[in-house]
Amino acid sequence: MNRPNTVVRPDKPSSILARLDRLPVMACHYVWAALLAANLMLEYYDNAIFAYASPTIKAHTNLSTEQIGLISSAFFIGMIIGALVGGRLSDRWGRRSVLVWTTVLYSLGALATAFAPTYETILASRVVTGIGVQAATSVLLVYIAEMFPGKARGRFVSIVTIGFVVSGIGAAALAMFYLPHSSTGAWRNLFLAGSIGLLIAPLARFILPESVRWCVSRGWSDRAERIVRELEARALRRGPLDEPGIAATQQNAAAPTLRDLINDKAVLRTIAVLTLGYFGATLAYYLFGQWGVYSLVYSLKYSEEDAYFILFLWNVIYGVTPFVAMLFLDRYERKSTILVVSVLSALPLVVLGISATNWTVIGAGGLASIITGLVVNAYYTYIPETIPTQLRALGSGIVISGGRFGGAAAGVLGAALFSASGMAGVMLAAAACYIVFSIPVALFGPRTTNRSLEAVTDEGSGAANGARQSPDTPMAA
Repeated sequence: MNRPNTVVRPDKPSSILARLDRLPVMACHYVWAALLAANLMLEYYDNAIFAYASPTIKAHTNLSTEQIGLISSAFFIGMIIGALVGGRLSDRWGRRSVLVWTTVLYSLGALATAFAPTYETILASRVVTGIGVQAATSVLLVYIAEMFPGKARGRFVSIVTIGFVVSGIGAAALAMFYLPHSSTGAWRNLFLAGSIGLLIAPLARFILPESVRWCVSRGWSDRAERIVRELEARALRRGPLDEPGIAATQQNAAAPTLRDLINDKAVLRTIAVLTLGYFGATLAYYLFGQWGVYSLVYSLKYSEEDAYFILFLWNVIYGVTPFVAMLFLDRYERKSTILVVSVLSALPLVVLGISATNWTVIGAGGLASIITGLVVNAYYTYIPETIPTQLRALGSGIVISGGRFGGAAAGVLGAALFSASGMAGVMLAAAACYIVFSIPVALFGPRTTNRSLEAVTDEGSGAANGARQSPDTPMAA
C-alpha cells in the first residue's frame, strides 16, 4: 500500500471524510475526551446528587414522597425537551456551539436549584437543568461519533463515561460524609457545586474543533478541509498515513427538517426501534438508580448514614465499568452487546430485590451498577452511529428524548411500586424492563461496529440524506 507522507488535499467532500476516517488515535483525541468527560461528569453529578440527597431533602423540607417523585420526574421532562431542542439546534448551528451554550444552561439551572426557596421553584429549576443536561449529552455523543476514529468510538465513549465514575463516587461521598452531619440547608451547597460547568464552557469553545461531518453536511467543505488538514499535520508528526479509503457523503446545504426524517422510512424504523429499546433501558436504570438509596432507608430500614455508605460502595464498584467496556465495545457487534448486557443486568437486580443481608445488598447492588453501566455505554455508542449526519443530532435527540420518558416515568412509577411492594417491586420491574426492551434492538437494529458512519446509514437509507450509495469498505486506521 502506498503510504504518503504529505497531506492530501482533494476538494471532494467524500475525500475529506475518507481522510478523517483514516486518521489514527492521537493525543488531541484524548484531550477532547478529557474535556467531554468533565462535561459529562457535571451533567451526571447534578442528577446523581438529587437521587442521593432526596431523603435529606424530604426530611428538611417536609416534602412528601409524591413531591420528591414529581421533582425527579420534572428533571426528566426537561431532558425530553433538551434532547429534542438540542438535537435540532446542533443540526442547524453546529455541534460545538450548542454544546457550549447548553453547558451554560444546565449550570445556571443547578445554580437556581441551590437558591430555590419553594417547592414550585425547585420544580421549575429542575426542568431547566434537565433541558441543558440532556441537550449537552445528546450533542456530546454525536460529537464522539463524528470526530473520533471509527475503530475506537466505543473506547472513547467508555473513556468519556469515566466522568460518570468520578461524579458518582464524588456525589456518593458527599452524601455519605457531608449531608448526615450538616445543617438543614447543606443539600443546597451540593447543587451549587454543579454550576462549575460555567468554567467548562469556555474551554470547550476554544479546544474542540467543529465536527467535520457536520461541516460537510452543510456544504462547508472549505471549513471541513481546514480542520482535517490540521489534524493530518498532527498525525504526520508520528509517521506516514494510509491512503484514504472510499467514503460516501451526506451533503446538503439546506437545514434538515422533520419532513426529511419522516420521508426516510429506513431512518424512521431505526429511530422507532432504538427509542423503544432506550425507553426501557432508561426506565430500568432509573428505577434502580433513583430509588436505590430511598429503598435502603425506607424499605430495608437502614439508617441514612448506612444507606449512603452502601451507595458509596456501589459507586466505587461501578468505577470499573468504563474499563470493562473498553475491552469489548469495539470487538463485538453493538446491538448484540446491548442484548447480552441487558439480560445480565436483570440477574443482580432480582437478587437485590429479594436481599435482606448487608453483604448481599452490597454485592448485588455493586454488580448491578457495573452491568447497567455497560448497557448505558453500549447505547451511548450505538445511537448516533445509526442515523445519517444531517439528521444525526435530531434523530439521536428523538431517541434519547423518547428514552427519557422512561426516566420521567421512573419517578412516578417507582413511587407507586415502592408504595405497593417495597424495594422488591421496584427492582423486579427494572429487571423485566432490561430484558424485554432489549430484544427489538437486537432483532431490528443495524450493524455498526467497525463500520464507517456513512456505510451504516447509507445501507437502506436515502430520502433524508440524499447520499450516494457506496460499498461497505473497511476503514483505514
